[in-house]
Amino acid sequence: MRHQWAAASLVGLALLTTSCIHPRRQATDREAYAIQAEKTRQVELFRRDELVDPLSDPVERPQRQSPIDLPEILTLREAIRIATEYNRDYQIERETLFIQSLSLGLTRRDFLRPVFSGSVSYNGTDGKSRSYGDVTSLSLGGTQLFSTGAELNVDSTASIVRSQGTDGRDQTSSLSSSISLTQPLLRGAGHEVAFETLTQAERELLYDARAFELFRQSFVVSVIRDYYGLVTQKKQLKNTRDRITQQARALEQAEALFNASRGSKLDSLRAKQSLLRAESTALSAEQRYAFALDRFKIRMGLPIDVTFDVADEIPEPTMLEVDTSRALAAALKNRLDLVTEREQLEDQERAVRIARNGLLPNLDLGVSYAVDSEQDRSFRRLRYYDTDLVTVSATLEIPLDRKRERNTYRTSMIQLARARRGLDESEDDVITEVRDALLGLGSSREQIRIGIEEIRSFELSAEKAQIDLEAGTVTNRDVVEAQDELATAKNDQLQRMADYEVNRLELLRVVGILFVDEEGQVQE
Repeated sequence: MRHQWAAASLVGLALLTTSCIHPRRQATDREAYAIQAEKTRQVELFRRDELVDPLSDPVERPQRQSPIDLPEILTLREAIRIATEYNRDYQIERETLFIQSLSLGLTRRDFLRPVFSGSVSYNGTDGKSRSYGDVTSLSLGGTQLFSTGAELNVDSTASIVRSQGTDGRDQTSSLSSSISLTQPLLRGAGHEVAFETLTQAERELLYDARAFELFRQSFVVSVIRDYYGLVTQKKQLKNTRDRITQQARALEQAEALFNASRGSKLDSLRAKQSLLRAESTALSAEQRYAFALDRFKIRMGLPIDVTFDVADEIPEPTMLEVDTSRALAAALKNRLDLVTEREQLEDQERAVRIARNGLLPNLDLGVSYAVDSEQDRSFRRLRYYDTDLVTVSATLEIPLDRKRERNTYRTSMIQLARARRGLDESEDDVITEVRDALLGLGSSREQIRIGIEEIRSFELSAEKAQIDLEAGTVTNRDVVEAQDELATAKNDQLQRMADYEVNRLELLRVVGILFVDEEGQVQE
């Protein structure tokens, strides 16, 4: 009977719980919808009352001042210097390295120098059941870690106790000091284990310094790529404008020939169409150039409103030929990221040894000395007990449970294997990068050679078409097409020259021999 009542009670409780679920869900939904409506209403009020209509309302935008005076024509050298000083990402990377350096300074202090601490406290008590009294105490202490893993602790405490007794105000003073040294003999013993935090902090900051150097190299190459992109667009825009002039002249010639009954109306229409296409191309090129210039201002960390132009400088290609096998060997030796990964592999090997040490039981040898004074009214009259305590202790842990330590050791072995595989993959990636950079540089070099011959051929074609047009053996369409092909070839060649310079710097970077000074300038 008792079991039947228990079963019935459980069933009733389950039904009651189930019946409560639906109302709770409805209450939850109502609350969520109410909050959602509240925030949606705030959005609607903003869009109704606070929006500015640029077509009718006066709009004033705050102008951000440029941090420096800019020249009218910005050279590549100036652009790199400004970008390395004011680019936001660059500043974050530099500040992050500085903050990490501060952190390492604190870690060095904790491990290499004594760490002292002190406190002063005052407590006063009063009440109906007792007379007023107060206690003032001063505590000083220090800790020093040794390379053997030993830890030295020094503590001293002085106190003054004042109380209001039946015979007047009473005061007692006391002083106690202690010093203790604890040396691990098994687990935690030795410099490698005891100073692991400092060792890893030192190496991490070194890794961060290398990463910052790699960031600087990539950043400078990217700035150079963007700058040359602007120069290329500017020159291409000039070529496009020159093309408009040529097309306008071609149109005049076609109309003159048509009026002299030496040409057809179709030639005039074609020349007009070519002029319109050139004007449309120029408008698009101007828009792209303006947008790219604004993006470059942001990249340098400058306000959008500053005005400058870039210099017409794309250097003549410095032909660079590197043997593939020598480039690969140099990259595997020079690359800072590979050096870091190799040292991180050493870190993981050290972590395995430390995890193995963690499997050992704790066996600590301790020596301590303590001295206490007798209580007296004044510190000057304090006397110390004759029974100063010198204590020697040895503590051995009974390792009943080592599951956590075993798991840590096994995990460290797996991470070591991962680190080895990761290093192999990184070396393969570097080899691929170097080969790709060599192929890209070789392709750019060959493209420049082809472009030179192509431009020479199109120049001859344009000159021949103009001569034939004046002789009346060809139509205006031939001249227009020849000029279009020449303009396209010149624009393509500008891009090839810029690509070659960037590919050359990229090869130096992936091989590990690209050097950048404090102002971001590439040291050749």
